[in-house]
Amino acid sequence: MIAVAAASHKYILQCTMGPPYMVQAPLEASRPQPHQRMDTAVNQEFGKQAFDQAEKLFKDARVPENVQAIAQQGVAASKEFYSKAAAAAQDGAKAMNEIGDTAWGSTKMLNEKIAQNLTANAEAAFSAAQAIATAKSLPEIAKLHSEFVQKFAAQATEQTKEFFDLSTRATQHLFEKAQSAATKSFKSTF
Repeated sequence: MIAVAAASHKYILQCTMGPPYMVQAPLEASRPQPHQRMDTAVNQEFGKQAFDQAEKLFKDARVPENVQAIAQQGVAASKEFYSKAAAAAQDGAKAMNEIGDTAWGSTKMLNEKIAQNLTANAEAAFSAAQAIATAKSLPEIAKLHSEFVQKFAAQATEQTKEFFDLSTRATQHLFEKAQSAATKSFKSTF
């Protein structure tokens, strides 16, 4: 009893003299008291009984048929929407791939045509330069140069016209491909 009184006295002194965050509870307060053990057992038993009652209640509970039907319709509609959306996304990706392939093919064809024209123009220029270099007189040089300029102007005009026609056809083909893909995608979605 004297030890308990001394511990209580020490606790009171700590509470009044020390800062509040340094207060320590007496040793007896940290040990569970008999009435605390009983409260824990009662709480555990009450929790077990409540859980058992809830389990029985929900075990026999039935979902109303109209709620179940609405839920099933919602799931079916969601699945159908997902299927259509996935198909539309795959069709869209395929269409974009086809359009990209068409655009790349057109670009490649136009680049090859530019390379052919540059090669032909360079060969014509070197041929004219060689002919001019072997000319024996100034009037012959002037004649060869004049012929080269006329041929080059005609060739450049023809090349430009041909390139414009190719470019127009490639662009038209690309638009047709895009329109076809968009129409197909729209029809399959809706």
